[in-house]
Amino acid sequence: MEVATLLQDPKNWPIFSAETFPTENWRPIEPILKAVEELLPLGIKAITTTWGALGSPRAGTAAICRIIHERYKIPTVVHLTIQGKSLPDIEGILRGLDLEGIHNILALGGDPPVGQKDAIAPWMRHRYASDLVSQIANLNEGRWLGPDYDFKKEGVKTRFGIGVAGFPEVHPDEFRDEDGFDRCLARYIEKLKIKLACGAQYVVCQMVFDAGFFLRFREAAQKAGITAPIVAGVMPFEQWEQIGRFVGDELRISFPAPVQKALQQASKEDQPRIADDHMASLVEELLEAKVAGIHFYCMNRSGPTSRVLRRVAR
Repeated sequence: MEVATLLQDPKNWPIFSAETFPTENWRPIEPILKAVEELLPLGIKAITTTWGALGSPRAGTAAICRIIHERYKIPTVVHLTIQGKSLPDIEGILRGLDLEGIHNILALGGDPPVGQKDAIAPWMRHRYASDLVSQIANLNEGRWLGPDYDFKKEGVKTRFGIGVAGFPEVHPDEFRDEDGFDRCLARYIEKLKIKLACGAQYVVCQMVFDAGFFLRFREAAQKAGITAPIVAGVMPFEQWEQIGRFVGDELRISFPAPVQKALQQASKEDQPRIADDHMASLVEELLEAKVAGIHFYCMNRSGPTSRVLRRVAR
Protein backbone atom coordinates (compact mmCIF):
# COMPACT_ATOMS: atom_id res chain seq x y z
CA MET A 1 0.00 0.00 0.00
CA GLU A 2 2.90 2.31 -0.74
CA VAL A 3 0.87 4.92 -2.63
CA ALA A 4 -1.80 5.21 0.06
CA THR A 5 0.93 5.55 2.68
CA LEU A 6 2.69 8.29 0.72
CA LEU A 7 -0.52 10.24 0.32
CA GLN A 8 -1.51 9.99 3.97
CA ASP A 9 1.32 12.30 5.02
CA PRO A 10 0.92 15.88 3.71
CA LYS A 11 4.68 16.32 4.09
CA ASN A 12 5.03 14.16 0.95
CA TRP A 13 2.68 16.27 -1.17
CA PRO A 14 2.41 16.73 -4.05
CA ILE A 15 2.76 13.12 -5.23
CA PHE A 16 3.12 12.90 -9.01
CA SER A 17 1.94 9.72 -10.73
CA ALA A 18 1.60 8.72 -14.39
CA GLU A 19 -0.86 6.39 -16.08
CA THR A 20 0.02 3.73 -18.63
CA PHE A 21 -2.20 1.27 -20.46
CA PRO A 22 -1.52 -2.19 -21.89
CA THR A 23 -0.61 -2.26 -25.55
CA GLU A 24 -2.71 -4.35 -27.90
CA ASN A 25 -2.04 -8.00 -27.18
CA TRP A 26 0.14 -8.45 -30.27
CA ARG A 27 2.34 -5.39 -29.65
CA PRO A 28 5.50 -5.11 -27.49
CA ILE A 29 5.50 -3.19 -24.21
CA GLU A 30 8.83 -1.42 -24.82
CA PRO A 31 7.12 1.94 -25.60
CA ILE A 32 5.56 1.84 -22.12
CA LEU A 33 8.89 1.16 -20.45
CA LYS A 34 10.62 3.86 -22.49
CA ALA A 35 8.01 6.42 -21.43
CA VAL A 36 8.40 5.42 -17.78
CA GLU A 37 12.19 5.73 -17.96
CA GLU A 38 11.90 9.24 -19.36
CA LEU A 39 9.35 10.38 -16.76
CA LEU A 40 10.93 9.05 -13.58
CA PRO A 41 13.76 11.62 -13.38
CA LEU A 42 11.13 14.39 -13.53
CA GLY A 43 9.50 13.56 -10.21
CA ILE A 44 7.03 10.78 -10.99
CA LYS A 45 6.68 8.69 -7.81
CA ALA A 46 4.21 6.01 -8.92
CA ILE A 47 3.00 4.38 -12.13
CA THR A 48 -0.51 3.06 -12.71
CA THR A 49 -1.67 0.66 -15.44
CA THR A 50 -5.25 0.46 -16.66
CA TRP A 51 -7.27 -2.72 -17.13
CA GLY A 52 -8.28 -1.69 -20.65
CA ALA A 53 -10.18 1.44 -21.55
CA LEU A 54 -13.85 1.12 -22.56
CA GLY A 55 -13.76 -2.59 -21.81
CA SER A 56 -11.09 -3.36 -24.40
CA PRO A 57 -9.76 -6.93 -24.03
CA ARG A 58 -6.11 -6.09 -23.48
CA ALA A 59 -4.06 -8.36 -21.26
CA GLY A 60 -0.97 -7.77 -19.18
CA THR A 61 -1.99 -5.16 -16.60
CA ALA A 62 -0.62 -7.10 -13.62
CA ALA A 63 2.52 -8.20 -15.47
CA ILE A 64 3.30 -4.67 -16.66
CA CYS A 65 2.93 -3.38 -13.11
CA ARG A 66 5.25 -6.08 -11.81
CA ILE A 67 7.87 -5.43 -14.50
CA ILE A 68 7.87 -1.67 -13.81
CA HIS A 69 7.95 -2.23 -10.05
CA GLU A 70 10.89 -4.63 -10.24
CA ARG A 71 12.86 -2.75 -12.90
CA TYR A 72 12.50 0.79 -11.53
CA LYS A 73 11.87 0.14 -7.81
CA ILE A 74 8.80 2.38 -7.61
CA PRO A 75 5.23 1.71 -6.49
CA THR A 76 2.88 0.53 -9.23
CA VAL A 77 -0.90 0.58 -9.12
CA VAL A 78 -3.21 -1.92 -10.83
CA HIS A 79 -6.50 -0.52 -12.12
CA LEU A 80 -8.96 -3.29 -11.24
CA THR A 81 -12.50 -3.20 -12.61
CA ILE A 82 -15.57 -5.28 -11.79
CA GLN A 83 -16.56 -5.83 -15.41
CA GLY A 84 -16.57 -9.43 -16.67
CA LYS A 85 -15.31 -10.85 -13.38
CA SER A 86 -17.01 -12.97 -10.75
CA LEU A 87 -16.19 -12.57 -7.07
CA PRO A 88 -13.91 -15.65 -7.19
CA ASP A 89 -12.21 -14.23 -10.31
CA ILE A 90 -11.42 -11.03 -8.44
CA GLU A 91 -10.21 -12.93 -5.39
CA GLY A 92 -7.87 -14.91 -7.63
CA ILE A 93 -6.52 -11.74 -9.24
CA LEU A 94 -5.95 -10.15 -5.84
CA ARG A 95 -4.27 -13.26 -4.47
CA GLY A 96 -1.90 -13.29 -7.44
CA LEU A 97 -1.08 -9.60 -7.09
CA ASP A 98 -0.38 -10.03 -3.38
CA LEU A 99 1.99 -12.91 -4.06
CA GLU A 100 3.79 -10.90 -6.75
CA GLY A 101 4.36 -7.98 -4.41
CA ILE A 102 1.88 -5.58 -6.05
CA HIS A 103 -0.04 -3.95 -3.20
CA ASN A 104 -1.73 -0.93 -4.77
CA ILE A 105 -5.21 -1.10 -6.33
CA LEU A 106 -7.33 1.55 -8.01
CA ALA A 107 -10.80 0.01 -7.56
CA LEU A 108 -13.11 0.90 -10.44
CA GLY A 109 -16.50 0.09 -11.85
CA GLY A 110 -15.04 0.13 -15.35
CA ASP A 111 -16.72 -0.20 -18.72
CA PRO A 112 -18.23 -3.33 -20.27
CA PRO A 113 -16.95 -4.15 -23.77
CA VAL A 114 -18.55 -1.81 -26.29
CA GLY A 115 -21.97 -3.08 -27.32
CA GLN A 116 -21.99 -5.89 -24.75
CA LYS A 117 -23.43 -6.48 -21.30
CA ASP A 118 -21.58 -8.20 -18.49
CA ALA A 119 -22.25 -11.94 -18.86
CA ILE A 120 -21.52 -12.78 -15.22
CA ALA A 121 -24.64 -13.76 -13.26
CA PRO A 122 -25.72 -10.91 -10.93
CA TRP A 123 -25.34 -12.99 -7.79
CA MET A 124 -21.74 -13.85 -8.72
CA ARG A 125 -20.51 -10.34 -9.46
CA HIS A 126 -20.18 -6.89 -7.95
CA ARG A 127 -22.64 -4.20 -8.90
CA TYR A 128 -20.65 -1.16 -7.81
CA ALA A 129 -17.04 -0.15 -7.31
CA SER A 130 -17.83 0.17 -3.60
CA ASP A 131 -18.45 -3.60 -3.54
CA LEU A 132 -14.98 -4.18 -4.94
CA VAL A 133 -13.52 -1.85 -2.31
CA SER A 134 -15.29 -3.91 0.38
CA GLN A 135 -13.87 -7.16 -1.00
CA ILE A 136 -10.33 -5.78 -0.95
CA ALA A 137 -10.83 -4.38 2.56
CA ASN A 138 -12.08 -7.80 3.72
CA LEU A 139 -8.97 -9.48 2.33
CA ASN A 140 -6.83 -6.95 4.18
CA GLU A 141 -8.52 -8.20 7.35
CA GLY A 142 -7.98 -11.85 6.41
CA ARG A 143 -11.61 -12.50 5.42
CA TRP A 144 -11.85 -14.52 2.21
CA LEU A 145 -14.79 -15.82 0.20
CA GLY A 146 -16.74 -18.68 1.74
CA PRO A 147 -18.97 -21.17 -0.08
CA ASP A 148 -21.95 -18.79 0.18
CA TYR A 149 -20.02 -15.90 -1.37
CA ASP A 150 -19.71 -14.21 2.01
CA PHE A 151 -16.43 -13.11 3.54
CA LYS A 152 -16.28 -15.54 6.43
CA LYS A 153 -13.35 -17.78 5.55
CA GLU A 154 -10.36 -16.83 7.68
CA GLY A 155 -7.00 -16.64 5.94
CA VAL A 156 -3.88 -14.58 5.43
CA LYS A 157 -4.19 -10.81 5.57
CA THR A 158 -3.30 -8.89 2.44
CA ARG A 159 -2.01 -5.31 2.58
CA PHE A 160 -3.51 -3.51 -0.35
CA GLY A 161 -3.73 0.25 -0.53
CA ILE A 162 -7.03 1.20 -2.13
CA GLY A 163 -7.71 4.18 -4.34
CA VAL A 164 -10.95 5.05 -6.12
CA ALA A 165 -11.95 7.36 -8.96
CA GLY A 166 -13.39 10.84 -8.57
CA PHE A 167 -15.20 12.94 -11.18
CA PRO A 168 -14.84 16.70 -10.63
CA GLU A 169 -17.52 17.47 -13.21
CA VAL A 170 -19.81 14.71 -11.85
CA HIS A 171 -19.92 11.11 -13.05
CA PRO A 172 -22.01 10.89 -16.24
CA ASP A 173 -24.41 8.45 -14.56
CA GLU A 174 -25.13 10.97 -11.82
CA PHE A 175 -25.70 14.06 -13.94
CA ARG A 176 -29.17 15.25 -14.92
CA ASP A 177 -29.71 18.60 -16.62
CA GLU A 178 -32.97 19.21 -14.82
CA ASP A 179 -31.29 18.92 -11.40
CA GLY A 180 -28.54 21.45 -12.05
CA PHE A 181 -24.83 21.01 -11.42
CA ASP A 182 -24.75 21.67 -7.67
CA ARG A 183 -27.43 19.12 -6.84
CA CYS A 184 -25.81 16.53 -9.10
CA LEU A 185 -22.43 17.17 -7.52
CA ALA A 186 -23.85 16.74 -4.02
CA ARG A 187 -25.49 13.45 -5.05
CA TYR A 188 -22.29 12.19 -6.63
CA ILE A 189 -20.20 13.08 -3.58
CA GLU A 190 -22.52 11.00 -1.41
CA LYS A 191 -21.75 8.03 -3.67
CA LEU A 192 -18.05 8.75 -3.34
CA LYS A 193 -18.38 8.80 0.45
CA ILE A 194 -19.77 5.25 0.30
CA LYS A 195 -16.61 4.01 -1.43
CA LEU A 196 -14.46 5.70 1.19
CA ALA A 197 -16.56 4.28 4.02
CA CYS A 198 -16.06 0.81 2.53
CA GLY A 199 -12.30 1.15 2.90
CA ALA A 200 -10.87 3.32 0.11
CA GLN A 201 -8.00 5.52 1.26
CA TYR A 202 -7.60 8.12 -1.48
CA VAL A 203 -9.27 9.50 -4.61
CA VAL A 204 -7.75 9.91 -8.08
CA CYS A 205 -9.72 12.28 -10.27
CA GLN A 206 -10.75 12.22 -13.89
CA MET A 207 -8.77 14.64 -16.04
CA VAL A 208 -9.59 18.34 -15.91
CA PHE A 209 -8.48 21.07 -18.27
CA ASP A 210 -9.65 23.84 -15.95
CA ALA A 211 -8.28 23.87 -12.40
CA GLY A 212 -11.46 25.53 -11.19
CA PHE A 213 -13.47 22.35 -11.66
CA PHE A 214 -11.07 20.33 -9.53
CA LEU A 215 -10.84 22.96 -6.80
CA ARG A 216 -14.62 23.29 -6.61
CA PHE A 217 -14.92 19.51 -6.36
CA ARG A 218 -12.30 19.28 -3.64
CA GLU A 219 -13.97 22.04 -1.64
CA ALA A 220 -17.41 20.39 -1.93
CA ALA A 221 -15.98 17.02 -0.93
CA GLN A 222 -14.26 18.46 2.13
CA LYS A 223 -17.41 20.32 3.17
CA ALA A 224 -19.26 16.99 2.90
CA GLY A 225 -16.84 15.46 5.40
CA ILE A 226 -14.35 13.75 3.08
CA THR A 227 -10.87 13.84 4.59
CA ALA A 228 -9.12 11.38 2.26
CA PRO A 229 -6.44 12.81 -0.05
CA ILE A 230 -7.84 13.86 -3.45
CA VAL A 231 -5.44 13.69 -6.40
CA ALA A 232 -6.03 15.91 -9.43
CA GLY A 233 -5.91 14.41 -12.92
CA VAL A 234 -4.47 16.16 -15.98
CA MET A 235 -3.67 15.09 -19.54
CA PRO A 236 -0.82 16.92 -21.27
CA PHE A 237 -1.13 16.81 -25.05
CA GLU A 238 0.23 18.21 -28.30
CA GLN A 239 -2.67 18.37 -30.75
CA TRP A 240 -6.38 19.06 -30.28
CA GLU A 241 -7.24 15.78 -31.99
CA GLN A 242 -5.54 13.89 -29.15
CA ILE A 243 -7.99 15.22 -26.57
CA GLY A 244 -11.06 16.27 -28.56
CA ARG A 245 -12.54 12.78 -28.23
CA PHE A 246 -12.50 13.09 -24.43
CA VAL A 247 -14.12 16.51 -24.27
CA GLY A 248 -17.89 16.81 -24.14
CA ASP A 249 -21.04 15.68 -22.36
CA GLU A 250 -20.52 11.93 -22.79
CA LEU A 251 -17.56 11.80 -20.40
CA ARG A 252 -18.40 15.14 -18.76
CA ILE A 253 -15.02 16.74 -19.39
CA SER A 254 -14.95 20.45 -20.23
CA PHE A 255 -12.29 22.47 -21.99
CA PRO A 256 -11.81 26.26 -21.86
CA ALA A 257 -13.43 27.67 -24.99
CA PRO A 258 -10.77 30.34 -25.74
CA VAL A 259 -7.94 27.78 -25.63
CA GLN A 260 -9.95 25.32 -27.71
CA LYS A 261 -10.54 28.00 -30.33
CA ALA A 262 -6.85 28.90 -30.38
CA LEU A 263 -5.86 25.26 -30.83
CA GLN A 264 -8.36 24.62 -33.59
CA GLN A 265 -7.26 27.71 -35.50
CA ALA A 266 -3.55 27.06 -35.05
CA SER A 267 -1.30 25.11 -37.38
CA LYS A 268 -0.05 21.65 -36.44
CA GLU A 269 3.32 23.22 -35.70
CA ASP A 270 1.89 25.82 -33.31
CA GLN A 271 -0.53 23.61 -31.40
CA PRO A 272 2.11 22.01 -29.10
CA ARG A 273 3.19 25.44 -27.85
CA ILE A 274 -0.38 26.46 -27.05
CA ALA A 275 -1.05 23.11 -25.40
CA ASP A 276 2.13 23.26 -23.30
CA ASP A 277 1.38 26.81 -22.18
CA HIS A 278 -2.12 25.88 -21.08
CA MET A 279 -1.19 22.65 -19.30
CA ALA A 280 1.78 24.19 -17.51
CA SER A 281 -0.46 27.03 -16.28
CA LEU A 282 -3.05 24.47 -15.14
CA VAL A 283 -0.50 22.42 -13.21
CA GLU A 284 0.96 25.57 -11.64
CA GLU A 285 -2.50 26.58 -10.44
CA LEU A 286 -3.04 23.14 -8.91
CA LEU A 287 0.32 23.25 -7.18
CA GLU A 288 -0.40 26.70 -5.79
CA ALA A 289 -3.61 25.22 -4.34
CA LYS A 290 -1.55 22.63 -2.42
CA VAL A 291 -3.04 19.53 -4.04
CA ALA A 292 -2.21 16.15 -2.55
CA GLY A 293 -0.99 14.96 -5.91
CA ILE A 294 -1.31 15.18 -9.67
CA HIS A 295 -2.01 12.16 -11.83
CA PHE A 296 -0.76 12.55 -15.41
CA TYR A 297 -2.75 10.72 -18.07
CA CYS A 298 0.29 10.40 -20.31
CA MET A 299 -1.18 7.77 -22.68
CA ASN A 300 2.14 5.87 -22.88
CA ARG A 301 3.83 9.00 -24.27
CA SER A 302 6.39 10.89 -22.24
CA GLY A 303 6.86 14.01 -24.40
CA PRO A 304 3.97 16.31 -23.40
CA THR A 305 4.10 15.33 -19.72
CA SER A 306 7.89 15.75 -19.63
CA ARG A 307 7.69 19.26 -21.04
CA VAL A 308 5.07 20.29 -18.49
CA LEU A 309 7.03 18.81 -15.59
CA ARG A 310 10.21 20.62 -16.67
CA ARG A 311 8.33 23.93 -16.79
CA VAL A 312 6.85 23.55 -13.31
CA ALA A 313 9.97 22.08 -11.66
CA ARG A 314 10.66 23.61 -8.26
